[in-house]
Amino acid sequence: MLLRRCSAAALGLLLLTPALAACGGDSAGVAAGDVVPARPDARIADSGSETTVALPIGDLLVTVGKPVREISADDTRQLEQLTATDGEVFMPVSWQYDTTSLGAYARYLETTATPVVDLVVDGASYRIPPPEVSTEGAEAFFVTVSGSGDDPELKVEFDGVTQTADLTTGEVDAGAAAPLYELDPAPTEAVPCGGTARPNRTLTVSELAFTCTMTPPVLLPYAGDDWAADGRTWLATTVETAFGRWDEATTDLSAGAIYYPGTVDGAFTLGGSKAVQVIRDAGRGTCPDIANQNCSAVFHVLFDVGEDAPRNLVVKQRYELGRTSTWGTIDAPEQIKLTVTDRTRLP
Repeated sequence: MLLRRCSAAALGLLLLTPALAACGGDSAGVAAGDVVPARPDARIADSGSETTVALPIGDLLVTVGKPVREISADDTRQLEQLTATDGEVFMPVSWQYDTTSLGAYARYLETTATPVVDLVVDGASYRIPPPEVSTEGAEAFFVTVSGSGDDPELKVEFDGVTQTADLTTGEVDAGAAAPLYELDPAPTEAVPCGGTARPNRTLTVSELAFTCTMTPPVLLPYAGDDWAADGRTWLATTVETAFGRWDEATTDLSAGAIYYPGTVDGAFTLGGSKAVQVIRDAGRGTCPDIANQNCSAVFHVLFDVGEDAPRNLVVKQRYELGRTSTWGTIDAPEQIKLTVTDRTRLP
């Protein structure tokens, strides 16, 4: 049961469905552009050439075998031998995302873009759906093409930037995506922000219960939902803050009020320029954290920088605090607003 050329969405579903059906026409025939899914255990391209195409979501590993005229029954899901018509061949393809790179910089992404992939053989282009990011293991299939199948190329477009991979030599013309191939592993160990945190209100009883850490910055060609402009790059860092109890009291300390944070909003500037995007990490940090009586938050911060990026970082955390108790006689509002500013330098 081969797959006729149809919409990318429909084809993507069919490639992953065990019970396959053709998009239309005679399912017994095989025509250029048809995709024949391989059995999950088929090793159709193990001896072929390997190519890596770096994408913002991770590295795509592609293996293409030598073109064949026949597909054995053991290699297809329908368990029947297929023979290409005159002037056509089958291109064996196996691919998957490299799990070590997949999602390495996902915290700096807010995009719905997916790769658009075309196999180019003898001047003809064949649209094939990209592998699913969530799929475990490699996906294998045969693409029916016209001609001899020599010198195949893969064109991979991601959000307007196209890379061309020579599937024979493994060389990739990356264009604007070239910086993706030079990225180091994403740093995960945070260091103290290092600056002196100052509140915009007077603390009268206890010390400032505020901490700030950040990851070493990385320079990314793609972040948020866009490629960096020509000559520019995205500087990205992750900032984590936590804030606990806040006290206000009379000058003689005979009366006062105790507050705890209930909300937080982060603002960031680098060399005086505001962050172009701040991604609040919904999976990390809790505000308010009733059990620990504090407010923690994680922000993934993006700056648009040139060749000489500034290093002076200002972290502002704007809190709304609620009164939990008082002592003595004091006119203390139920809620107050507080901004803590930490001026530091990027590591």
